Amino acid sequence: MPLLGLLEVVAQILCAVHVWRTGRSLYWLYIILLVPGLGMAGYFFFEIVPELMGTRTARRAVQGVGKALDPGRRVREAERRLAITATAENKAELAEAYLETGRAQEAIALFKDTLAGVHATDPALMFGLSRANFAAGAFADTVATLDALREANPDYQSPEAHLIYARALQEQGKMEAALHEYAALVGYYPGQEARCRYAMLLARSGDGQAAERNFREICQAIELGPRHQRADQREWYDIARRALGA
Repeated sequence: MPLLGLLEVVAQILCAVHVWRTGRSLYWLYIILLVPGLGMAGYFFFEIVPELMGTRTARRAVQGVGKALDPGRRVREAERRLAITATAENKAELAEAYLETGRAQEAIALFKDTLAGVHATDPALMFGLSRANFAAGAFADTVATLDALREANPDYQSPEAHLIYARALQEQGKMEAALHEYAALVGYYPGQEARCRYAMLLARSGDGQAAERNFREICQAIELGPRHQRADQREWYDIARRALGA
């Protein structure tokens, strides 16, 4: 066997052993064995590089591709960790994985199971439960959970939790209460989503002048802001421009 072929076989074996020992998805074994060159390169880029770099940037760079290749991977890995050690952290991770894949009811059950004992008022878990309730369309439960979170953790601050609270009120038809929350939220929420949702609700409530003012502020903030942020805010920018007839 030529030296190059031998090295390829050794590399395949090493990659296969690494897949098995680290508990990664077995689909990598098939890729590595069926298309050795591309399979090993893909495994190195999508699995080894982020692990070696350990940075948020590296994780983000491969997250989208990884989900496309194996959308159920996070759930399987979280289920495996929970089966090994039934900790609150592992339960919460599986609940997040369920929520990410649209399994809101299962996420609700896990979050509720985790919110017990010393974790009964954990703000991160309570926020997770509120997000799962919102995803399931349980808007009254969403508001109740966030009210309980605020009561148990008066110093807790989260613009995302505040946004979900306002949206849950709106979904229940409580427009005045929702407008009040949006008005308080737009002053500190990062990005333009909160202001855009506020402007849309103002328009629906008949306050076209205030809605137009907010839509113009959205366009101005995005147009004058850093270029790298424009892509992230594009959805709200487009909504505001359509509302202004631009």
